[in-house]
Amino acid sequence: MKSMKRENLRNAMTIAAAAGLIAVAAPVAAGTVLGGATVTNGARGVADGSVIDGPVKVVMPGDPSGRQFDAMAANINLPAGVGGIDWHIHPGPTFGIVTGGTLTIIDDDCVGHVYAAGEAFVAPRNPHTARNFSDSQVTVRATFLLPHTSPATAPTVFVSASEDDVLDAYCNLAE
Repeated sequence: MKSMKRENLRNAMTIAAAAGLIAVAAPVAAGTVLGGATVTNGARGVADGSVIDGPVKVVMPGDPSGRQFDAMAANINLPAGVGGIDWHIHPGPTFGIVTGGTLTIIDDDCVGHVYAAGEAFVAPRNPHTARNFSDSQVTVRATFLLPHTSPATAPTVFVSASEDDVLDAYCNLAE
């Protein structure tokens, strides 16, 4: 069922691209926070791939050596009922802990993954959107592992506006 939904999405996006509705270029770096959501990026540091008890290897896209990567923290606040982060991807592994409310992450198969306060998650690699459908504010503490580049890699890459529209329509979501 999951692969059938993904194939239907690919077909819809192919048709939309052929009709000139989707820019086929890479995702753009500017996106949308919904309903007054805020993201405050915190500390950022470079890890050399070693820890006190021995080596650790983090495989980053484009750099399988695991020698260096950036770690970045962020505080995410989604207002009750309307807050969200539009469709996006992350260039490296992303971990979160819900510290308040109930967060719903919807993947590009339109499957909603619900996390309550105290629960942790690993964000999908594919496009996804984070939404607050609850009656209370959602707060998340996120950690992004990013390729070590200059200039620094952004922790979130939003899909194009037209791809966002296709995903919203496919998953029956309003902005």
